[in-house]
Amino acid sequence: MHKKLLIVLILLILPIHALADSALQTNKDNPSINTRNEQTEMKYTSAAFTKPESKAGELVQQANTFEGFEKAAENNGYILYVNKESLALKVQDKQTGYVWNTGLDKPDDYRINKTWEQMIQSAITIEYADRNGKVRSESILTNDSRPNVKRTKNGFSAKVFMNQAKIAFQLDVELEDDQLVVTIPKEQLKENKRTQLISVKAYPFFGSVNENDLNGYMFLPDGSGALIRYEKSGNKSGTPFVGSVFGEDEGFKRTMAVNEKVYPVQPIKMPVFGAVHGVKENAFLTVIEDGYSFADIVAYPAGISTDFNWVSSQFHYRYEYYQPTSKNMQGINLYQKDTNDFDIKLRYMFLNKDNADYVGMAKRYQEYLVENEKLKKQEDKAQVRLEILGGEVKHGLLWDTVIPMTEVDKIPQITKELKKKEVDNMFVIYKGWSKNGLTGTLPSKFPLEKKLGNKDDIEDVTNLLKKDNIPIYFNTDYTKAYEGASGYSGSKDVAKKVSSETIAIQEKDQKLFYLSPFKSLEIAKEDVKDYSKHNISNLAIDSTGYTLFSDYNKSKSSNREKTIETYNELFRELNKSMGSISLYGPNVYAWNQSDRYLDVPMFSSNYVSVTDTVPFLQIVLKGYLPYFAPFSNFNANPEENVLRMIEYGAYPSFLLTDQPSSLLMDTPSKDVYTSEFSVWKDEIAEQYAKVEQSLGRVEGAAIVARDVPQAGIVEVSYSNGKMIIVNYTDKPYSKDSIQVAAKDFAVVERGE
Repeated sequence: MHKKLLIVLILLILPIHALADSALQTNKDNPSINTRNEQTEMKYTSAAFTKPESKAGELVQQANTFEGFEKAAENNGYILYVNKESLALKVQDKQTGYVWNTGLDKPDDYRINKTWEQMIQSAITIEYADRNGKVRSESILTNDSRPNVKRTKNGFSAKVFMNQAKIAFQLDVELEDDQLVVTIPKEQLKENKRTQLISVKAYPFFGSVNENDLNGYMFLPDGSGALIRYEKSGNKSGTPFVGSVFGEDEGFKRTMAVNEKVYPVQPIKMPVFGAVHGVKENAFLTVIEDGYSFADIVAYPAGISTDFNWVSSQFHYRYEYYQPTSKNMQGINLYQKDTNDFDIKLRYMFLNKDNADYVGMAKRYQEYLVENEKLKKQEDKAQVRLEILGGEVKHGLLWDTVIPMTEVDKIPQITKELKKKEVDNMFVIYKGWSKNGLTGTLPSKFPLEKKLGNKDDIEDVTNLLKKDNIPIYFNTDYTKAYEGASGYSGSKDVAKKVSSETIAIQEKDQKLFYLSPFKSLEIAKEDVKDYSKHNISNLAIDSTGYTLFSDYNKSKSSNREKTIETYNELFRELNKSMGSISLYGPNVYAWNQSDRYLDVPMFSSNYVSVTDTVPFLQIVLKGYLPYFAPFSNFNANPEENVLRMIEYGAYPSFLLTDQPSSLLMDTPSKDVYTSEFSVWKDEIAEQYAKVEQSLGRVEGAAIVARDVPQAGIVEVSYSNGKMIIVNYTDKPYSKDSIQVAAKDFAVVERGE
């Protein structure tokens, strides 16, 4: 007993720093604490976060030889050189002296076989099917296909004939200010009757890096954005990254059995990729300007096929598809009969010094989109999205019933209660408002489900919300048609695959079809009158902004480029007739049609080869198009989720119901397992308060810099002079006079 008292007295009189030293010593002596610290460190250096930049020395480029190259063009900033035999390029930055290469000066110094060497050194590599249907590849150097090169004002134009494939094309290369433009015009493409062109890669090894010779990374537009840092061979991944721009084309995908599970990757929303050679030293961003609808983005880390890190694009002139030949779905694989009709156009944008990183790439792409009127400024307020589920269908043995989850007139009660909790800025999306609820009614939208209210109720609610400056949007879709629903013809209006099968998708235990884009446009024009009758002025359109496919309907077909044109016409028609529209996860071609970006991706796909996740998409959008994160009430780590929203500049979203979510147990929305407003109202107010305290101070401002001084700490700088520091870790973070508590954030003036 006396010993215990003595220990207590000693502890009471020990100086605080002695206790701290003792605790540190205990950590050293306690492996479990060290393990926890290591696990924490590993988490924030995982691919789900961004790593701190290594303190590598200055970039030292290997000596370049210009032997075999001729000067093709020069301007104030850059010099373009070309090898007339292979059409390989060198581009020299006159400001820094750095030389970008499309090939290797001394290929014998590297571990590559002849086929890879020919591909690396050649401007173009094609895949084609020979007369027996066998797929082969050929590069310009494979069979000494000597191009006919002519100088142009700003570069050169080359006529190329592939001797083995008997395929001819033209390659145009131009130097424009700080950009290199590479074009392969479709009109100059000529095939042999006995061969079929399948795909083309143009300058695939532009900016490639041997193992970890340089400090830098490849950039991919995977989800929010991803990096693959240059590392030694023996990479942990055995396969390259291959991502279809705007997702795979359902017009060519094989119809899957209902029980086949598919785990979708994060979609590619932007046709861009890039590479950094020395962070803050040299970089390029490539924009696929033409042909993106038929393009993949391909990245090979060192150790996959070669010791080189390289990122490029691949264009599909023909897709392979499965043609069923019997009722039991036996069949054969074929290639399209006719080529896809498109030009290839790649625009390489060079960046140096402070702009030579993924932030500089995103800012440059933002400028490009604004210059080309593909991105415009929208009102930007720190606010919360309240997505409210009206009704859902419950299928029965004899008949179906509708479960009313939130009646129309309950919406103002929800917003008023949040106003009392000082949630000042919000907007509402009402979904599942059509007859029979959320699923099973599209493409028909009217009348309103009677268990939820009537058109007078909609008008009353809209006016009540308007007084509180709360917009209300009505959720809908112009791509999906549910099996058994009215408003479309299953034989005439449904999109078809190249195999003549209908494009059918299984979603939430429901079978649905894709509508012909032309039918979608027709329905949108017809709906405008009904929207007006029901006092509906704002729409939140679901999959139409991100779903892109070819339709081989015999009456009126549409390739992906035509589908983009038709959907953009649909959005223009609705914007002209309605108040405004918001789009869910839109691809870049629809950004200027939307006033909000809903469900912005907050992670990359976390492929094995990816080393970092970055908010490239968010940096492009910030200051122009406000964006909202996926629903917070389905996030497993709410504390970290809020910090990521603050770091990424994204506003919170909640899926809500008036009634308990348990009522949805036996409906297609059974995955909505927690949505009752009474349960979530305090969390909504808390998240809004944090976002208002942080992002509320940078409304309308653009992101100009992002730094990771240590694992789990991120500093995001804005154009209005503010910096937001986010601390994900379990320990306080100090910088000069700034203190950021563990699992917290701070907003400071840049330079403090």
